Amino acid sequence: MAWRMTGKIVEACSCKMVCRCTLGPAEPDMGWCSAGQLMLIERGNSDGVDLSGTKAALALQLPGDFLGGVELARLYIDEATSSDQRRELEAIFTGQKGGVWGGLRDAIARWLPTEVASIEIEAGEKPSFRVGRIAEGRLERLKTEQGRQATLENAPVAAAFGVETLELARSDGARWEDPDLRRWQAGGFGAVEAFDWSG
Repeated sequence: MAWRMTGKIVEACSCKMVCRCTLGPAEPDMGWCSAGQLMLIERGNSDGVDLSGTKAALALQLPGDFLGGVELARLYIDEATSSDQRRELEAIFTGQKGGVWGGLRDAIARWLPTEVASIEIEAGEKPSFRVGRIAEGRLERLKTEQGRQATLENAPVAAAFGVETLELARSDGARWEDPDLRRWQAGGFGAVEAFDWSG
């Protein structure tokens, strides 16, 4: 059951800057929260299956803040993956193979069926994402006049998932329109994060 993945996350949610859930219990700006996390797996392996270069996305629907639990979630896996890669990615992200995602398993009340879609993720200087016709967004990194990236370090909830630094960005205009989930537009919060996960 051994697995490991390293790569980048691009995320956006319905709240304004900065996502309060990363700091602990907090009331979301809308009273509820919806979020999207796009995972670009640069290097990875799970039980002998190479996951390098694969992409996945996670949509979360919360009745309140993150620590109050997630009522609905859906995993999307890039259509370019093989059946073996899809099997392993689904097992990892739904918590079946332990690690940081195993810890999230009990926090999600219900998983919707996994969907296969075309996924595009850019995590560089101009972060962006697209999940089929369901979701898309372009983020603008927050920087000083001298070009230094604005960051949030060691936020408790992010740290629990192995993320030490959030590179902050504006996500205005990003949207998520899955018919089985609450439709939402980003309130402004966005981030790019590096991850190194294993189980």
